[in-house]
Amino acid sequence: MDIISVKGLCKTYGSGTAQVKALRGVDLDIAAGSFTAIIGRSGSGKTTLLRILGGLERPTSGSVMVCGDNLAKLDDDALCRLRRRKIGFVFQDFRLLDDLTVWENVLLPLTLDKAQPDKPYLTNILQLLLLGDKANAFPSELSGGEKQRVAMARAYAAKPALLLADEPTGNLDRRTGEEVMRLLQTTQRELHQTVVMVTHDLELARQTQRILQISDGVIVADAGRDVP
Repeated sequence: MDIISVKGLCKTYGSGTAQVKALRGVDLDIAAGSFTAIIGRSGSGKTTLLRILGGLERPTSGSVMVCGDNLAKLDDDALCRLRRRKIGFVFQDFRLLDDLTVWENVLLPLTLDKAQPDKPYLTNILQLLLLGDKANAFPSELSGGEKQRVAMARAYAAKPALLLADEPTGNLDRRTGEEVMRLLQTTQRELHQTVVMVTHDLELARQTQRILQISDGVIVADAGRDVP
């Protein structure tokens, strides 16, 4: 079963001589429970694709089905609910709130959605991500790798079916980046999630089940079919 289905996806920025075609007719299906890497040079369209899959941007044309929802039929409020309840995001720059503790940062998606936290589940997530003793710490007290793990825990808080990770190891050294990658693989298996990760690191991409290469807004290579 596919959790993502994209047909004829196009995204254009600007107009006239300043027009940039970031995506040009992308067709893509991603199976539920799989781990897919998207690679490509800077400006190739990979982050634009990820943002559209997460409902953070709307395409210029084409259809996007995510978690059973046709994104074109959702208004902005419905897209926000989809992101809070079904999609987790991990960004390169962590995006933690400095005045909140680790626990409060992790709870943030649930707080915004006025949802009750599953405390045993969240405690287990913190343990799984080696953060069990950091719940009361503030981001300023954490290393880069710990901050990224907090961002991952926050992404898992609402038990999303889909995790979208944009260069999750981009601000980390090699050793810490490999640790984060191992944790992504572990949580993907343990939580039965679908993970789509944008990365410039081919070595990390090779550890996933499927590698998609984008160039000039087009998928030019598809290595491996994402059958869990």
